[in-house]
Amino acid sequence: MTIVNNPGARSEQAVIATAHGTSTHQSASLPSPGSAPVPPAQLEDITHVEHNLHKLRWQRLEEAQSPVYIPPMAKANLQASDDDLFPLMEKVQEFLTSNQQVMLILGDSGAGKSTFNKHLEVELWTVYKRGGPIPLLINLPAIDRLKEDLVSEHLRMNNFSEQQIKMLRLYRQFVLICDGYDESQLTVNLHTINQFNRSGQWNVKMVISCRTQFLSQEYRSRFMPQASDPYHLPDIDLFQEAVIATFSKEKIESYVEQYVPLEPRTWTTKDYMDRLTIIPNLLDLVRNPFLLLLALESLPLVTEGRQDLMAINITRVQLYDIFVEN
Repeated sequence: MTIVNNPGARSEQAVIATAHGTSTHQSASLPSPGSAPVPPAQLEDITHVEHNLHKLRWQRLEEAQSPVYIPPMAKANLQASDDDLFPLMEKVQEFLTSNQQVMLILGDSGAGKSTFNKHLEVELWTVYKRGGPIPLLINLPAIDRLKEDLVSEHLRMNNFSEQQIKMLRLYRQFVLICDGYDESQLTVNLHTINQFNRSGQWNVKMVISCRTQFLSQEYRSRFMPQASDPYHLPDIDLFQEAVIATFSKEKIESYVEQYVPLEPRTWTTKDYMDRLTIIPNLLDLVRNPFLLLLALESLPLVTEGRQDLMAINITRVQLYDIFVEN
């Protein structure tokens, strides 16, 4: 499976045009090699499934909005050195072409987990071909019946019929991008309770994100694929994780360069970077996307009429307060 490394190089209109250009009148896609043959009576049902998938793809690409996106760097786990980083998207690409089943993406509040998940969904829908793996971005807090059937519930919410859901379960593979495990206050292993990748069940690769602050000491047991035999330990070979790293100064500047043109502003990128650098401790404070956005929105007000920038003291709480007030 090939994933586009830089969908930003294509305009949003081009991406949407690609979605529109996918014909809904093509012949029904046959099951993947090695799967059970489709009875002739079900070929029409497959055509309807593909039509609904085309509609879902078009809708998700049309709704995609990411005015500012900086590809995150990550490290292998919480214990790894902050100096040993890799591009997160490349690591996810490797995961999707491997035999592993679950990839856990960790990060502090505001680190960009949800933004990355949305960007990943856009990349996968952009390169989607009939019969290929189907990406589903699932907002876990919005699913009522997480413990019963996660994929079916999400497909029902997107107007797939029970017959279509049954056929998708039998013949197709999914990439589940599960966002907000911590926000759902979950303590269960979604891969295990949904019996993913077992006989007769959904064939999936799961990318799941969670705040590091939500983790317990034995957190991996909540995400690692479990053996069907209760006497066997979880299969660590089917699992990997990555921790989103904080922004470097170079990435902060890249973010500001994308932010400035979004609206008419009197400040340039240099104006923002000068203030972020001069105000004590501010550059260290804004090393994740959310706090950086708050700072960029608040700085003109905070510094208005102030000559001595070195005398300004900005805390995380002040950033929240100023942002909410305005």
